[in-house]
Amino acid sequence: MTEELDLIRGSGNVYRDLGWPDAEVRQMRAELAAEILRELRERRLSQRKAAEITGLAQPDISRIKNADLKGFSIDRLVTVLNRLNQHVEIRVTSAAREAIPPVSRAENGSTPSPFTDRWTG
Repeated sequence: MTEELDLIRGSGNVYRDLGWPDAEVRQMRAELAAEILRELRERRLSQRKAAEITGLAQPDISRIKNADLKGFSIDRLVTVLNRLNQHVEIRVTSAAREAIPPVSRAENGSTPSPFTDRWTG
């Protein structure tokens, strides 16, 4: 019995493909953790030595190695990379037009601030 399978192309973000609400944050944390692991492997650092250099506890290094990233913010992972003498750059690009919802505008033409729940104009 041969069964035909449909090929479905992923988005490049497994968390988005699985419907996680915070997919972009999870993807970024995973990518940062992968860079940390690459650097540790390249330097052939033990978990103990990695902990000394990064300022993390050894169990935290182990958690990163096991992809258990709960409790690791993007800031914290960037700091670890910086302590490993790695420079992190974040690039912002426009999303596809169809994916961007229109900006809400109040009658006075003001828009919601992304940093507060107040309207600015």
